[in-house]
Amino acid sequence: MGYPATSRTDLLQASRRNDLIIETGRQIQKDFGEFGLEIHFTGTAELFYEELFGQMKVHVAYLLSDNIDRFMHFLYRIDISETDISMYKNQMPDQDYDYVLTELIIHRELKKVITRDYFRQQAKGASGQGELEG
Repeated sequence: MGYPATSRTDLLQASRRNDLIIETGRQIQKDFGEFGLEIHFTGTAELFYEELFGQMKVHVAYLLSDNIDRFMHFLYRIDISETDISMYKNQMPDQDYDYVLTELIIHRELKKVITRDYFRQQAKGASGQGELEG
């Protein structure tokens, strides 16, 4: 059995699937919403990045400046480690910290959605095989 694809190339390919983009937008809304941070998303895959990035970056900058403990809890909730942050910062040395973190959050949320989709497909395949055999 393979594993869900989450390399940078896999993320780019998944970003071409509108259903995964829309689900990622909804996941971002949910995770930010749990911290009282409102994100507006029309559900239009083509506008996903332009629509969400700016809103997210404002919230990230606010959390960084307002309450670092709350921000660390937020990153923990999304499942972002200090190693992830360091890796992204090294890949984008000329970008502001809030920009790097926002990019990382988007990629992490997309990975979550890809992983869920992968296991949904595996479950469908397994249940479909059982029906064919029976």
